Amino acid sequence: MAALCRAVLIPLAALFAFASCVAVPPQRIIVPGLDAAAEFRDWLDPLYEWRITDSQNGGGEAGLPQWVSYFYSGRLRMIEGTERFAGRYLFVAVNQGGNFNALRLWADNFSPEYDLARLVVHRVERRFVADAALYPDDEYGEYFMRVIRGVSNGEFPGAVKEETFWVRREAVLPGEDGEAGLERFEYLVLASLNMETLQRQVFAVMDGVVTRIPPTREQAAAIALLRQVFFEGF
Repeated sequence: MAALCRAVLIPLAALFAFASCVAVPPQRIIVPGLDAAAEFRDWLDPLYEWRITDSQNGGGEAGLPQWVSYFYSGRLRMIEGTERFAGRYLFVAVNQGGNFNALRLWADNFSPEYDLARLVVHRVERRFVADAALYPDDEYGEYFMRVIRGVSNGEFPGAVKEETFWVRREAVLPGEDGEAGLERFEYLVLASLNMETLQRQVFAVMDGVVTRIPPTREQAAAIALLRQVFFEGF
């Protein structure tokens, strides 16, 4: 099946993917995590190494903006602490495929207020998983999925689309000089949101959760503990 019809989903990891055989843009990949670039790349293309051959600023990797370089090297979280983005969470959305114009249209139409939910929900989900001794639905009961649904349905006014950037990449088989004959464009969107704003919205969702099955004593204790430290390492 053509690449446009391929749907990819990595639960609790680097990305959500949405594919359509008829819609434009072709394959939509959302990468919410800040340190997930290597996982995103390796999971999609475990047999290949991808090198950047062209970009918005010219050929190769020399002209990449810092946030793009840090994203691909898995270090984007470091930029959250810089003066430019102080007090803001950063999110990267990525779309890849062979139709450059469709990708550019996707990037132009990306709405941080409405599209950011897909990115935020991943970080929320990942935070639940990080502190769970077993599976989060066992650790926190129905509360876990209710929070995930609430965040995924949310809107995030005040979110900013900071920058967009595109690269062209070619696949190379590891250990060989020849190309694998694969090439694609990748369009990246960098978005940000005030940390206090996001924290208030997530806590509001948590406060509004009503479960059909009350949490057990152990689950209630785990929920209370997680709430106290939820945004540490978020």
